[in-house]
Amino acid sequence: MLPCFNYKVMKYRILLSVLLFWNIHIIVAQPLTLNWQSCYGTSTNDVVMDIVSTGDGYIIAGSNSAYKLLLVKTDLEGNFVWEKQYWGSDFGESAFRIFPADVGNYFVVATAFSSDGDVTYDPYPNANNCWILKIDSEGNKIWDKIFGGNCNDKGWTGAFISDTSVVSFGGTCSTDGDISVNYGSWDGWMVKVDKEGNKVWDFSIGHSSLDIASTIIETSDKGFLASIAATDGVGGNIECKNFDPNMEFGEAVLLKLDENANIVWQQCYGGSKNESIMDIIEAEDGYLLACYTNSNDGDVEGAGYHPGYDNGGHITSDIWLVKTDFEGNIVWSKCYGGYYTESPSRVFRTGDGGYIVFGRTSSNDGDVSGYHNEAGWFRDIWVIKVSSTGQLQWQQCIGGAGNEDIANAVIQLEGGKYVFSATLNSNNTGDITCITDPNSWSVWLVEVTDTTVSLPEKNETNTGLIVYPNPASNYIIFEQTEAQQGNINIYNAYGKLLIKQQTKNTKTLLDTKILSAGMYFYTFEAINTVQTGKIMVVK
Repeated sequence: MLPCFNYKVMKYRILLSVLLFWNIHIIVAQPLTLNWQSCYGTSTNDVVMDIVSTGDGYIIAGSNSAYKLLLVKTDLEGNFVWEKQYWGSDFGESAFRIFPADVGNYFVVATAFSSDGDVTYDPYPNANNCWILKIDSEGNKIWDKIFGGNCNDKGWTGAFISDTSVVSFGGTCSTDGDISVNYGSWDGWMVKVDKEGNKVWDFSIGHSSLDIASTIIETSDKGFLASIAATDGVGGNIECKNFDPNMEFGEAVLLKLDENANIVWQQCYGGSKNESIMDIIEAEDGYLLACYTNSNDGDVEGAGYHPGYDNGGHITSDIWLVKTDFEGNIVWSKCYGGYYTESPSRVFRTGDGGYIVFGRTSSNDGDVSGYHNEAGWFRDIWVIKVSSTGQLQWQQCIGGAGNEDIANAVIQLEGGKYVFSATLNSNNTGDITCITDPNSWSVWLVEVTDTTVSLPEKNETNTGLIVYPNPASNYIIFEQTEAQQGNINIYNAYGKLLIKQQTKNTKTLLDTKILSAGMYFYTFEAINTVQTGKIMVVK
């Protein structure tokens, strides 16, 4: 005999199920929406290291498994425009960073082992050296220069300098060539190069032991903040005292330098395990350091470290954010992560005074949820948003069933948008919808929007004005399709006029070095037309 159905009860249960599903959907709604994505690949594995905005698109910099320096240009929607490769016969070339140079040109901080091919002149053959290239908007090489000595020298990070020069920051074991000082073993080494490719100065950070460069920025006073991960040693110019005597773990060392690389002050951060500073930004009241840590003591004590071990039995790391004053003294610090490994790549200021961090995760517990794999085996891109005092406001995993690895390739746009590029070793699962080969590494380019912030206002009149790079560091370009004489006005958040500049040609370069980091408003006023918008200044 068939059961008798109570249709009113059944209807109520269906409605309840729908409401519960709807409510769950609302609860798990993601703060970042993926606007578009593209995948690229050559016949070899491709690795992404950095990205730069060109105003009409993006240039992605990295390398491939043939050890060739790789550049990929796209338009603003991620469509492929061109690809360039630079290499020599020894196949040891790779790009690490790319920065805007003078108008329409770009610096590429790279490494080269070759002494021929696209390497114009190598004074130190048979050695791996720092290689700096200057390219135009089509990726054509304007010049390239080798810097280093006869040991092993690399420039794996760097910074664009407001006088349109570039600083490469990496490591050296050389005692000759362009290296003025070597303190022993492996030093952090920086070299400043002007826009013509001439060496201005070099500076070493280290002592008798292993010292690994991690990141560098130019500060608003035209000096630098440079960080290294250092182990125990003697001599040199590092003043840390609390090193692990067994040299198994390293401290994070931060040096404030003036514009000529003289030490102003230095601070050391960490506990009894490993720490390293991966990115730094300047705020109106100090600096924010985006680090990783394996410690639960020392400076990390009370920050909320999540202890764990990876599948090989090694202690795992958390993202560790450290807010300091302008002398490097800790104001607050907090850890974010789960049982497995997390580390940061890039950090940005947000309009509410907080911070957004792009990094990596292998966890699916603690602060992490939405991970796309079996915990501990692969990496997702992990994005966290924290308040001005470090309180976690939201987090999101982005990726698929494989490895998605992000380095420095993240750009902050206006309106809560970000563009990032990552190395993809995955298939079309999770957030990945473009065609990929799971057996090779590909380039993944994605634009996302933070839906937790309000969108920018629409322009009163669209005059065809293009504003780039935005965010800006040292300059910003206002480009018109047709030259109109008018005025560009820059205002702060309180409506105070800070800069007024007249336009005469199609391109107007405006110096933003006098502005501190933050959000500003612009108006472009010409005859019978006005266009408004926002610019973000970062330091």
